[in-house]
Amino acid sequence: MFGTWYRPTFRTTPWSTLTVLVTPHISAGMVVATVLPTYRAAFSGDPRNVPLARSAIASFARLCGFSSSEVDDIRLATGEALNNAVEHGRAERSSGFSVHCSFDEGELLVEIHDNGYGFIVDEAHGRLPADDAPRGYGIFLMRRLMDEVRYDHDGTRVLLRRRLAEADR
Repeated sequence: MFGTWYRPTFRTTPWSTLTVLVTPHISAGMVVATVLPTYRAAFSGDPRNVPLARSAIASFARLCGFSSSEVDDIRLATGEALNNAVEHGRAERSSGFSVHCSFDEGELLVEIHDNGYGFIVDEAHGRLPADDAPRGYGIFLMRRLMDEVRYDHDGTRVLLRRRLAEADR
């Protein structure tokens, strides 16, 4: 009876959508609706798109109830992932990246996928770089600021998870 999901979709820009998934179910004899917001966007590999995507992700996190300091952490961590997608995601076939955000049961999931050739994630990724290293802080920062950072598809997709602080209680 309640198997169909209602999906109002709001076009936020020509290249992105915010969808709110609502699924009704019965709880304690009452019809209850569960709201699951999602955000999807695709961007060209132009570095000028990084701040646009970073701001969209931060706005989505804010809508999901994250505090200002949590949104700042999410913005910084996803900004690093987006920069990596633009810098390392260039391929002969196409450059660009996509973003998918979802929020369910107090947990934000951000997926960033690029069209590059990927890389091998080893134990060294995510450790604090040497004091004199000019680069290499991105994965370290992502892992410090998010609850989980995982790479799939040979390093062309990064998944970043962050739980609401109040959901931990």
